[in-house]
Amino acid sequence: MAAESAPARPPRPRLGPEPQRLLIIVLGDYWYWRPEPVPSQVLVAVLGEFGITAMGARAAVRRLTQRGLVRRTKTGRTTSYGIPLRPADVIVARLKTLFDVAGETPWDGHWTGVAYSVPEDGREARRNLRDDLRLQGFGPLFDGLWVSPWDRQVPAHSALERHGVGAATVFRTELAGMAQAEIVARAFDLRDPAERYRRFAERYEQVRRRVHAGEVGPREALRVRTELTAEWRYAELTDPRLPAELLPPDWPRASARACYRDIYDRLAEPALRRFRELLGEVDPALAGLATFHTSESVRRLPDGVAPPRAQETEFERATREDRVRSMRRIIPRNPGSG
Repeated sequence: MAAESAPARPPRPRLGPEPQRLLIIVLGDYWYWRPEPVPSQVLVAVLGEFGITAMGARAAVRRLTQRGLVRRTKTGRTTSYGIPLRPADVIVARLKTLFDVAGETPWDGHWTGVAYSVPEDGREARRNLRDDLRLQGFGPLFDGLWVSPWDRQVPAHSALERHGVGAATVFRTELAGMAQAEIVARAFDLRDPAERYRRFAERYEQVRRRVHAGEVGPREALRVRTELTAEWRYAELTDPRLPAELLPPDWPRASARACYRDIYDRLAEPALRRFRELLGEVDPALAGLATFHTSESVRRLPDGVAPPRAQETEFERATREDRVRSMRRIIPRNPGSG
């Protein structure tokens, strides 16, 4: 591999408190399913790779702890942090969704509908419910009626309960009297995610060429691979993930996803080497435990579909709230007032 240079780096993620996002991605990429906590000095060093000061890194770790996204432990004088344990099927389902390796379930032509009524003095509950439904892939067909082509009845019921909306009903049915194209046009804004995917592909094709040329060394690989994932999650945040039958023929997700997968997979080994170096400088015994996954290794994981849960874990709650905050920065006022 060619000597590592210092080219112009891709833009940083633009959502949320950036150091927190980068750190969660690094831990998820190289320390997933590990019960051992990582010393705080390592986390500070990891964020230092992205030009974040020690003070900024410690502040990021504190905020992640307060939000329940990392768990703090102390042994003697060493403070360490790890991602809270989650059900394996939840982790696998999220990974397979991220890489689109689970395979799409054939669409049965039915829609999940959520019809509800919230009084004027419940504006906050209404806004929170809309954000929650949007994250699940629902869109507003009419005021107070949101729809999704997938079977989302259990999570929809959970969202209604979570936000205290009792005047509501959830159903699964065909929608007669309106063409499918009209339903999509009314309920979903596909222009925003389409533009995000196109910008992602344009931004990273140059990086992809450098990766293929062997010009990215371990230090840069860790940075690029982490920022790549942050940007991909940003790009797909507003995508309702509709069935292929309901998408325009030039839908750009596939080409953007191919770029993401290619860079992510090719930089896995050098990025892991850099993470192990940082970990080994503080705790050599832990360094050998770090590993990585690729889109192919994720595809081979069993039990990729998490069964619907009426009760979310604390980590899932914190993750959902983080995604809501990110979405609100993209769409300060969601369309649809129902």
